[in-house]
Amino acid sequence: MALGFRFKLVIAMMVIVAAVSIATFLVTQNQVETAYSRLFKASLENQITYLPKEQEARLSYVRELCRTLVDSVRLQAALKEGDAEDIYVRARDELKNVLPKNLPEGAEKLTEPDVKPAVLPTNTPATDAPIVATPPTNPPPHKLVPPINVPTNHPPRPGTAGKPKPAKGAPRPLAATFFGFLDADGKLLIPEKTRWNISNFWTRQRFQEQMTRIGAVVGKLAAQQVGYIESDSENKANRLLEVIVTPILDSNTREVLGALILGFPYRDKGEDAINEVSDIENGIWFEGKLYSRTIPPAAQTNLTTLLATEIEKHPVPREDCVVPVGGIPHRVFYTPLNPDSPLPIAYKVGLYSWASALQAQHDLRSKIIFYTSGAFALALLASLFLAHGLAVPIRELVSGTNKIKAGNYEVKVPVRSRDELGTLATSFNEMAEGLALKDKYHNVLNLVVDPDVARELMSGKVVLGGEMRDATILFCDIRGFTALTQNMDPAQVIHLLNEHMTELTKVVYAHHGVVDKFVGDSIMANFGAPKSYGNDAANAARCALAMLQARARLNETSQYQIQIGIGLASGPVLAGNMGSADRMNYTVLGERVNLAARLCGCAARGEIIIGQFTREKLGDLAQVEPTSELLLKGFSHPVQAYRLLTVQPAQT
Repeated sequence: MALGFRFKLVIAMMVIVAAVSIATFLVTQNQVETAYSRLFKASLENQITYLPKEQEARLSYVRELCRTLVDSVRLQAALKEGDAEDIYVRARDELKNVLPKNLPEGAEKLTEPDVKPAVLPTNTPATDAPIVATPPTNPPPHKLVPPINVPTNHPPRPGTAGKPKPAKGAPRPLAATFFGFLDADGKLLIPEKTRWNISNFWTRQRFQEQMTRIGAVVGKLAAQQVGYIESDSENKANRLLEVIVTPILDSNTREVLGALILGFPYRDKGEDAINEVSDIENGIWFEGKLYSRTIPPAAQTNLTTLLATEIEKHPVPREDCVVPVGGIPHRVFYTPLNPDSPLPIAYKVGLYSWASALQAQHDLRSKIIFYTSGAFALALLASLFLAHGLAVPIRELVSGTNKIKAGNYEVKVPVRSRDELGTLATSFNEMAEGLALKDKYHNVLNLVVDPDVARELMSGKVVLGGEMRDATILFCDIRGFTALTQNMDPAQVIHLLNEHMTELTKVVYAHHGVVDKFVGDSIMANFGAPKSYGNDAANAARCALAMLQARARLNETSQYQIQIGIGLASGPVLAGNMGSADRMNYTVLGERVNLAARLCGCAARGEIIIGQFTREKLGDLAQVEPTSELLLKGFSHPVQAYRLLTVQPAQT
């Protein structure tokens, strides 16, 4: 079943609205994702920029103390001699600012004073001046040992000239958890008389295993390195420690003599601050374990498994690395804390929640659905209104076209507007009027001109001025017409002629003849002009016999008893439009026309007289009998004529 125009228009409007809505949603959703991706990248860049600055601010003083210590010639000499006691005594004195005081016997864990870490402000470009951490005004007391107060500006003690001092405004030095020395082979140096190590970490198996790993690379160290290890502290499981490994190089030969190891608890207090200002949850991934105070515990297990595979396959983090946390996707980034180090690598890990992006997309989706529904309703109403305004005039035009097709040229369609449809309706009405007028002209033309002539004239095939054609001319005349009508009323005469001419004209048309004209009581017809149907002489002969039969049948029912005589002549004639410039008539002229008229005048009642050329054209088709030679007016010689008796029927 074909769809109606109105339905198609409504469907098209709905499809357009749906397509525009979907395209708008996809484009806007893409823009939202792009905006949040841009925020994620900005936060990531801030993190990456912040990490080395934060580490430098936190460890710079301690690292400088370590470098100053290992540059001591006496320390190098003691290390060469293997005097562990002297080495630890000198180290204790040099590192007293970062070593806890009054260490209780058997203490296993020390912490740094509660120092506020440096945090890269979100509105500060990464290229700003280095950020310096500042201590809080009222730091909390240490749990095991009192805080270490290192004056920022004190007079140097004898023998301490040139030692580094904390910069003014810098954070207080970290409180070390342990320190020790390794020889050139990576073995731990332990004094025999005094145990200068500040905790019993060195006696634990896990700690010794990690020290062995560090000792294995001592001979390869060319510069100070920062590394990470995990402890098996009884007070807190899986405690992450940050170690500064400083190679001890011979001042003259630059030969590696050993290394100083100084360890601190890794307490990235910037995690909470970063989480507050940038919605990033932070942690440290090291050796297959995750250390974090801000990443939800429920997510740490999945994230640990993910990172183990992700870091191995993609040392540079992918932007589309995502892990679900509580059903909300989080983007993951990671960056090494000690890149290019021979020590085990630790990674700073961050989770960027995609909750805001999802909420924004949800709100966007809700708004688009709301406005799309409204747009659909409006589009439906508008399309129905437009469809009605278009469908009604078009339906009226279709109906009018069907009526014209059926021959009703009087149809009119209403003009409902002044737009294109109104113009179309007006043009349709004008067209209908023109067709009605042409139909009237056509009907009148058919009444005054033979239909074949009319068709030829309208097709433009009739040569104006005349052309020579080979045709057969027929004249049919009423015998005794004057005597028959002398006492008749003129109206009766007209009725008689109309009845007679109508019936015989039908016979002419039935045999492909053309009624040339009516002259009084005579009918003139031609066969072969303006169009030939083949054997025109045979068509004319059959027509003449049929006219006699038609008149005989008509005499049986008509009140007028009429007898006719017919004459036929064939040959070349001049056919064309004859007359004046204002009025012309299609007819045929020539000697053959005069001959047919004269032969008709010689025909008796119910007789058909044909000329010699017609007889020759008929050949064996017709049965004739000759008449005596006829002396005809206008012809200088006698004319041989024949009575037509029968003609073979036309082959169907």
